[in-house]
Amino acid sequence: MRDAGVYTQLWKKYLPVIRLLLKKTADTDQKLQIYKHEFASTGAKNKLGYIFNLEIVNGKAVNKSAAIAVSFDLLNVLNDNALTNEWLKGKNVKISVNKACELTMIYLNKPDASEAIVEEVITAEVTSA
Repeated sequence: MRDAGVYTQLWKKYLPVIRLLLKKTADTDQKLQIYKHEFASTGAKNKLGYIFNLEIVNGKAVNKSAAIAVSFDLLNVLNDNALTNEWLKGKNVKISVNKACELTMIYLNKPDASEAIVEEVITAEVTSA
């Protein structure tokens, strides 16, 4: 893959914020503004810009966006971090960057309200028994 690894430092810089926002995606979608000059400063030539839609299931990419260097490097940084790697297990998350270099994180397998209620009832029954 051409240019793989050139975005690694950029993603490592943002990793603490991304990790925090990923945890918050369980409640609401999260956004992070990244400046275009930071992508350009990597030196990578990208005619398509830095736009991608990366879907991650259990820490692995399930769409072709992982073949784009910028998203490939992001996935590697997320998986190389022990805390983020552990958090991604059992989760389905979509991470995308749009033309305005806005990173959006969406948690795709949010438990619905009925599952949460059933879980609370089961927990209450177990603790009272």
